[in-house]
This record gives sequence, structure tokens and C-alpha cells, in this order.
Amino acid sequence: MLCVIGAHKFEELRLINRLFPSLQHIYLFEPQAEPLVALKQLAERDSRIKVFPCAVSDTDGVASFNVASNDGESSSLLKLGTHRELFPEVTMKTVIEVPTRRLDSVLTEHGLANPDVMIVDVQGAEYLVLKSFSPTVLDGLRLLYTEVSTEALYESAGLLSDVEALLASRFVNLGFAPMRADVPMHGNAVFVARADADVAVALKLGERFRRAFHRLKRRLRGRPGAAANS
Repeated sequence: MLCVIGAHKFEELRLINRLFPSLQHIYLFEPQAEPLVALKQLAERDSRIKVFPCAVSDTDGVASFNVASNDGESSSLLKLGTHRELFPEVTMKTVIEVPTRRLDSVLTEHGLANPDVMIVDVQGAEYLVLKSFSPTVLDGLRLLYTEVSTEALYESAGLLSDVEALLASRFVNLGFAPMRADVPMHGNAVFVARADADVAVALKLGERFRRAFHRLKRRLRGRPGAAANS
């Protein structure tokens, strides 16, 4: 089962199907109205997909959500930090109120299985999301692909070192790769459960996933209006 937190329009579906051809369930979390239209259309065509119109956070409630100018791709629960200097073409155009849910709450409420593969792409709020997971969720997780930075692109953002420390008892970091050569402090990391680390390294699963996903994000970033995705 795959869980995507911060799915946006989930343009990675074709790639995911190639990497994980046996996926039985895909859970997509996204709070923004326009991307939700695209996600619901995907769900209508693919019975594996369930869409949850909320931001995953560490509380069940409502929060302010900063909507970015680049088709909402850099939108976040957090305000911009050094992102302003690194990606000056991106601004926050409005603030909206969105429902927030703990992942554990949603899984329990809907009687869903715990994910074994997860993508977390929530623009600086990755540490906030990850630290909210119960031991039960973490114990069932085998592969985690997460956006992360080595400096605070968003205010109060947890850094790569914070995420590594949080996950160290259960996961091994297979590597961090910047999204762009000119912004080496911002990229993606692949974590694999310690019990699967030897197999993952032998098969180079994490490297294949990282490179393929990274290539896709570069292609998407080259589209009109998407050059500043981060």
C-alpha cells in the first residue's frame, strides 16, 4: 500500500505503476481545491486510489495554509524561509484555512491498512508530519521517499539531520540528492526499514526509485509555470 502525503496532482502515477506493479491501494492526501479535482478524476479511473482532502499534520483540526504562486506546488503549512532567496520567482499569493488530520486518525477512522511505502512532499513540513506517526505506522513502513532540506527553506522546518535522527532507530538513509545543482541544500532522501536494508542495497531499489522520481520531477519542472517546483 502506497500513501502519498502532499500529492498535488499526482502526476507520478505512471512511474509508480512501473516501480511498484503489485500495488493494491494508493492513498492520496491533498488540501488544495484545484489539485483535488485532478486527484478525484484519477480515483474515478483507478479503483485502488482513495483521496483525502486534508493536510496531514500532528493534530486533527484546522490550520492556515500558504498557497504558492507556482500552481500551488510550493504551498505549505509553513511560511517561506530561505525559499524566498533560493526561488525568488515563487511567492505566497494567499492564505486559506484547511482541515488537518493525523495520519493515524485517518487510517483508524476509515479502517485502512498501514502503508508499507510512503511519499512525503509537504514543503518543509516533512518533519512535522513524520514525528506525528505512531510506532505502529512506522513499524509497518518499509520504504519512505521524502523531500527534505539541509537548511530552513520554510520557517520552523525540520532539516535532513532532524529527519535522520527521528527515523534512525527504524530506518537507514540510502541517500540524499539535490533537486537542482544550483540549490544543493534542497532535495529528496530515501529511507528503508533496517530489516530490508541489505536487500534494498543489493537490488538498488532506493537508487532506482530516487533517480526515476528525480528525472520525472525535472521533466515536470520544465513545463510552463512549473519551473520553480520545490
